[in-house]
Amino acid sequence: MITDLKKDIVYRRIKELIITGFYPMGSKISEGMLEKELGSNKAPIRDALKRLAAEKLVERRPKSGTYVFSLNAAELDEMLHFRYVIESEAAILSLRFEPNLLEQEIDIIVEAMEQSLRHERINDYLRLDSRFHEQLVCHCGNRYFTESFAMIAAIMDTVRNCLGSNQLHLQRSYTQHKLIASCIAKRDFEQFRELYKTHLLAECGSYWAPENIKDKMKA
Repeated sequence: MITDLKKDIVYRRIKELIITGFYPMGSKISEGMLEKELGSNKAPIRDALKRLAAEKLVERRPKSGTYVFSLNAAELDEMLHFRYVIESEAAILSLRFEPNLLEQEIDIIVEAMEQSLRHERINDYLRLDSRFHEQLVCHCGNRYFTESFAMIAAIMDTVRNCLGSNQLHLQRSYTQHKLIASCIAKRDFEQFRELYKTHLLAECGSYWAPENIKDKMKA
């Protein structure tokens, strides 16, 4: 039991270090590096890296080592299109099943986002951004949507944190979240879909444009 608990703690800690950008996208990490950082022995670190590899957060390269995942422009674009389909359709279902609860939770998050930006608490804002999208999906009543979202949530949190230091992007992000919240309040499904395209997809002007991420990732 204690061994399993230690494995879980090490796994969650390494995952957090990747998501927050302590280990940047594309960077090489080693068991020795993690031993020093976490004060842990190799067994739980090896177990954690296997779990993270299964989640696509790290890549084990034969005769080279372990690397934090990276995305080229085409791969990021594919993921954003996947997100648009999953999140927009799940949000519509959430609006049909639990509209009042969804509206209430989204309003609370958007208000907290505004406060975080006003006081320049960028990390808080990025966590709220992640919660905003999670709420759109978690009330949909369809486990296939929720499981699909969970499959890429950590990857997208990592990308969000990678790009999140740009003030123009953050302000645009907040404005779009506020507009999306307004569509939810009005139950305007069509406008919601159109805004969500602009929010996520590069060809619609999203600040997640794939070219923006290339300079932020290590080779």
